[in-house]
Amino acid sequence: MDRVLCQGFAFDLPGFYDSGFLKGKLALLSITTGSTAEMYTKTGVSGDFKYFLWPLQHGTLHFCGFKVLAPQISFAPETASEEERKQMVASWAQRLETIWKEVPIPCTHSWYFGQ
Repeated sequence: MDRVLCQGFAFDLPGFYDSGFLKGKLALLSITTGSTAEMYTKTGVSGDFKYFLWPLQHGTLHFCGFKVLAPQISFAPETASEEERKQMVASWAQRLETIWKEVPIPCTHSWYFGQ
């Protein structure tokens, strides 16, 4: 990311967030984790996954002007059953069928951290 989304190509000062050079383009993170979804909740051992997303989606993608789609997260595929992994792939494939119709998330502090 740091070789492509750099000053002069993706943003400038001023010229970031809604004025970033990649404004109007869509971005999406597709992520796999090593832990289960339960571990990435507010009460889970790893904390709310949105806290991990904030610097990537807001601080990098939105900073460069992208409109950010909700992430595609597959939790713990390495330890999931074969059926669960198939469901992860099927879910991603189904999403891709209508991805151009998705509404971007609001890249705001409240979306990530609440009120």
